[in-house]
Amino acid sequence: HAQGPWGSRGACGLCRRGPVGGMVSVDVAVVGNGMFGALVDHWGRFVWCCMDAFDGDPVFNCLLNNNSDKTGFWDVLLEHFERAEQKYVECSTVLVTTLYSSRGDAVEIRDFVPRFVHFDRTFRPFQLFRTITRLQGEPRVTIRMRPTFQYNSTDGYQTRGSQHVRFCGPTHTWRATTNTSIRNIMEEMPFLMPSEPVYFIFGADESLTNSLGDVATDFERKTIGYWKHWCCTLCLPVEFQDVLVRAAMTVAIMQSDESGGFVSTLSYGVPLGPLGCATRDARVCRLLDECLALPVLRDVGLFDACRKFLSFVKDICFMRSKPQHTYNAWGSCRERKREWAPYLAGYRGMGEVHSGGPLLEPQQPPLGPAPVGAVPAQPRHDDAEEWHNRTVSHGLLVISLAHAFFDIRLSDELCTPKLFEKLELFALHACDSFGQMSQLYRAYSASSGGGPGHGPQPERPPSGAGFYDDAADFLLGSEPSGGRRTSKASAAQFADGAPEAQRPSVHTLTSVLCWAAADRLRRIAAHFAEDHTRAEYWQRRAVEMHEEISRYAWSPHRRAFTSYWGGETVGPSLLRLVEVGFLSPDDARFKSTVRAFEADALGYAVCHGAEQLGPGSMLEPAQLRALGEEAVLKSGTSCFMTNTLLWYCEALRTTGAVDESRRIVDSLVRCGSHRGLLTESVDLRSAELWGNAPSLAALLSLLRVASRLSRSWREF
Repeated sequence: HAQGPWGSRGACGLCRRGPVGGMVSVDVAVVGNGMFGALVDHWGRFVWCCMDAFDGDPVFNCLLNNNSDKTGFWDVLLEHFERAEQKYVECSTVLVTTLYSSRGDAVEIRDFVPRFVHFDRTFRPFQLFRTITRLQGEPRVTIRMRPTFQYNSTDGYQTRGSQHVRFCGPTHTWRATTNTSIRNIMEEMPFLMPSEPVYFIFGADESLTNSLGDVATDFERKTIGYWKHWCCTLCLPVEFQDVLVRAAMTVAIMQSDESGGFVSTLSYGVPLGPLGCATRDARVCRLLDECLALPVLRDVGLFDACRKFLSFVKDICFMRSKPQHTYNAWGSCRERKREWAPYLAGYRGMGEVHSGGPLLEPQQPPLGPAPVGAVPAQPRHDDAEEWHNRTVSHGLLVISLAHAFFDIRLSDELCTPKLFEKLELFALHACDSFGQMSQLYRAYSASSGGGPGHGPQPERPPSGAGFYDDAADFLLGSEPSGGRRTSKASAAQFADGAPEAQRPSVHTLTSVLCWAAADRLRRIAAHFAEDHTRAEYWQRRAVEMHEEISRYAWSPHRRAFTSYWGGETVGPSLLRLVEVGFLSPDDARFKSTVRAFEADALGYAVCHGAEQLGPGSMLEPAQLRALGEEAVLKSGTSCFMTNTLLWYCEALRTTGAVDESRRIVDSLVRCGSHRGLLTESVDLRSAELWGNAPSLAALLSLLRVASRLSRSWREF
């Protein structure tokens, strides 16, 4: 049983189960409009919704409260319930859930969040619309509407009018307007469904001056029309059309209309596997996969999403603060204090739930004194921070904004000489940081007696790069003591007692992003500035960095690029080398790197339980690699990041293993009830989705690989 201060508010004991006996799951449907989003389970129950903002206080939160049947949800109970069916209205975000009883009764629930063009602007209110209609028989239902405030710490109080209920909390007041009996709603009394539909509008505390039925019907019609017209702008391939449409719509829902950035996920705190702990608050805007996905968004016809995101990225360039790879949901670098939510028992009661927290990973301590014989001076702590937290951002900003300089539709809005100067400054910072770390790496390698590039180097995850798949522990919600996150595997790498100052880690993809900054500046200088001298300068810098990376990140022993210079392991981040442009698709080195990753892949499982070590046992990455493929088959659970699997599928497609890539993609999209919706991780043993829902990175990767796997229209 759950312990702690939850009392009657926290869902103690065994996990609550749904109407058909199913355990609470993140296999949910998504509704939203670019201002906020909500998650609805298979039985039409709102299990998660932050009404005021993507990262706001969840007014419906039972997803993270052990699926509590006490507070934090909004559902419809049908007497003698037997089964449920759920689907989206084709090419729209309107969700239809049908409940059936064992006595032949049926009701239909239609949920949507309005979004349509009104008075030459996009209308997107903070409102949930729900319509309940009798389909057959004499269904008797109970409406349970139980919002909470301050992360389930209080229910607030209620006031009523003739046709509305106000839910009043310490800081917010929400209103539910309906055409049914208010007493039935407030006292949750069962009633016989009338022949006319029952309408609900839940949201901002605003009175309704028009007919409720007319407003609900009109808003639904306009919302369906908006999304159907929106779908007509998509460039769909022959295959995977339903998958791509749903994924593209969800990506659009997760793009903040206020900032233009993409929110990584709508929920937080859901473990990455059955043996994991609660994840950190990931309702933030990250730049890595978003910046690398701009060509994909263009290919599928999401040009407007690209334009808004590039405006967001340009705004970052002109902020007073230094660029960073993660921003909050409204596009600011302001952090929210990390706070424990004691009245949320967690997903299936697994772990404490915390909201907010640092946007960036806690910094590693500064390196110690340089060993005797080292040539370069020891970098200051600020220099290390620049390499780990800023260098990545500089490369990503240049990579993304390079698109604007080659598109005449964006030239007037985005491309200015000042922006070019900014990007050139960022590229210079990236190149200088690359030069410092490269010089430091060569000096320490030489002083160790092995020479540069010889002998394995310890692979310490770089601070601030935790959003890479190589360091999935950054996603965990718990903060290490002393402000530092160190895994057992990392600790074992330093067990020989050598000082960390002798072991510099140069993350390969971080160094590749530095190269990409110079490479893109070469193209921009030649095209926009028409300065061939600058173009030649940046080309020279790019060639030099490419040669160094190819020398020090390549392992002759593994015949592959490794996650860290001089290392031995091949991590998921290296699957992006072709997408960034560092390697060509037909480069034999990339194919051998993919094969080497397959050998190491098990070490990057985010949750793995080995039956041979006893129930609930966890293996370290080195042990997992030693066990090999049989470990997955013999274990009770083996969870991987969905984004990692999709990047692997894209790598397989690139190297010619199209059929294998297609099989994995087909299997992944079948894991959920709605094809095209994916969460952060998936259990390969049970095909169960884990992690926060939905995962933006996974959706972008799905758009990439599914659209490229499809046959061409030219074949028809």
